[in-house]
Amino acid sequence: MKKQICILTKSLKDRDYCVAGIDITTGKWIRLVTSKDGGAFPKEKLDDKHFKELNVLEVEVKEHVPYHVQNENWLIAEKVEIKKIGSLSRQQLFNLHPIEKPKFIFGNPKNELEYNEIKMLNHSLKMINAKELQFDTSMKGDGRHHYKVKFQYNGYEYNLALTDPKYRNEDFDQIRIPSATIIVSIPAVPYGENDLYYKFVAKIFI
Repeated sequence: MKKQICILTKSLKDRDYCVAGIDITTGKWIRLVTSKDGGAFPKEKLDDKHFKELNVLEVEVKEHVPYHVQNENWLIAEKVEIKKIGSLSRQQLFNLHPIEKPKFIFGNPKNELEYNEIKMLNHSLKMINAKELQFDTSMKGDGRHHYKVKFQYNGYEYNLALTDPKYRNEDFDQIRIPSATIIVSIPAVPYGENDLYYKFVAKIFI
């Protein structure tokens, strides 16, 4: 089965990419995965010259494979063929899939969700407009850089991990951006000793 997808995210996941976008036919979210448990898209299968956000790609998929809260997942064919067939402007994208305007991001004004909150959801991707974005790069005890972005949405402040590779750069540390369209996601499984599901920003459009 072939699907035509406007690609919106190519965010970092397990040293590969989480690739998601909008189905051109239905206007709904779709995430391309390599296994039924949400396997990341291998970097070696991506051509950075052609595989850019807002490009429209034709991809061979095998089946719809919802995994916990990630109902958007589609399994790609083993020998996936990716063909660029065009691109959309931002306005064309917003006409296809309008900016979402929930009261809270994934049901609450916090940076994470508990299991009882997760089980009430049936989706894991949101495209919203955020204000007062500020990037923060810090070095943790494990010796690695950690990237976060703080922003305002609907009167609430969020401070989320950042997986958009474009902005995971110390050059953006403490930079403020008045407004942007962002894509927020949640993982299929919890993280840490408290078994919490931490929201994260997968893409920033400025």
